[in-house]
Amino acid sequence: MTNLRDQLDLLETAPSDPDNLSAWRVRIDAVDRIILHLLNHRSNCANEIGRIKKTLDMPVYVPRREEEVLRNVMEHNPGPLPDTAVRRLFERIIDETRSLERHRYQDNPDEGAQEGT
Repeated sequence: MTNLRDQLDLLETAPSDPDNLSAWRVRIDAVDRIILHLLNHRSNCANEIGRIKKTLDMPVYVPRREEEVLRNVMEHNPGPLPDTAVRRLFERIIDETRSLERHRYQDNPDEGAQEGT
């Protein structure tokens, strides 16, 4: 398995043959691995936020913050994906992250308190 830096390096240059389907598929695979890495990193950040929320007795779901996140990603969307697609993708990412957060502290109700002390 190659590391993230190798995946990013692969994307720095265009394939030598722009009509080489295999080369483009290799690039897509690299992008997918980078996305996966970033999604897991985002989930780890959200887990830490969940831990903090637990110690502060805050709800997992804060609609105002979710809207702020969605607005932020759409404002920074250079395309070609339309904002509606970006919104749907991030709604799904947020939903899965929130589900992970809920399950983590539902299954381990003392975890947040123990980690926060």
